[in-house]
Amino acid sequence: MYLAWKNRPEPMDVKEYANQKMLLHERANKLMEVAEKLGPDAHRRRDRSTSKTYNKFKQAVYFLERDWDRVKTAYKERGGNPIKHCCNLTGSIVGGLMTFFWFLHIVLYIFVQPPASLFLNEFFAVLDDAFSLFGVTAYAMFSFYLLFAVVKGNMKVGLRFFWIPIHPMRVGATLMNSFLFNVWLLLVTSVSVSQFCFTAFQTYARLTEIDMLFGVQARNLAFFEYFFANNVFLYVLVVFMGITSIGLCICPRDKRALEDDDD
Repeated sequence: MYLAWKNRPEPMDVKEYANQKMLLHERANKLMEVAEKLGPDAHRRRDRSTSKTYNKFKQAVYFLERDWDRVKTAYKERGGNPIKHCCNLTGSIVGGLMTFFWFLHIVLYIFVQPPASLFLNEFFAVLDDAFSLFGVTAYAMFSFYLLFAVVKGNMKVGLRFFWIPIHPMRVGATLMNSFLFNVWLLLVTSVSVSQFCFTAFQTYARLTEIDMLFGVQARNLAFFEYFFANNVFLYVLVVFMGITSIGLCICPRDKRALEDDDD
């Protein structure tokens, strides 16, 4: 969201608009040549080489469509709605703070035994004392933020490593298979997110039904008992958080595949 604000479309004149249209037209022609080589059944083939090339092709098409939208916004809308850009900046600040608070909470409340601080548990309790809905709302924000990160992370993997095809969610331009894939992804991860949130907010969620389900039954499952007792899943989560943070700081922008790196 910060990069979307930093690289927001700037108003352009007719000459620049025509130049950008010509460059996009050239990129579209190159992708049409790639599409003809792949053939209409490329998405059904299972060999690794064709599958990887097809995923690269989808990534390049996605960037072409995104760049065309940016050019139209820059010329026809004179840079777009400034409120949207301000929301991107505000969202990036809020998201950064929530990520920092999540990391701090995991270290202080879960990794340190006994907990050095209740941290977010205490924060939710204070909000509940002010008004009962405030604590639940804050709890929901931190929980749904993880699901948002799941969808965004899936897009990042698809745009950079080509292991899986990308399924972008765009207002008015989302395909049905992309809807189904993202719904499936959220359904698969929602149970894990719920279990993780219970572990992180165990003090706040004590004496509830989820306390019995995740705090007793799930933690004592055969084979998984060792992983829960030693916080293996949480250590893996923090390691991936660190690797992702370093990687995005070194290479913050996604690069187009199958195309020359022109402006």
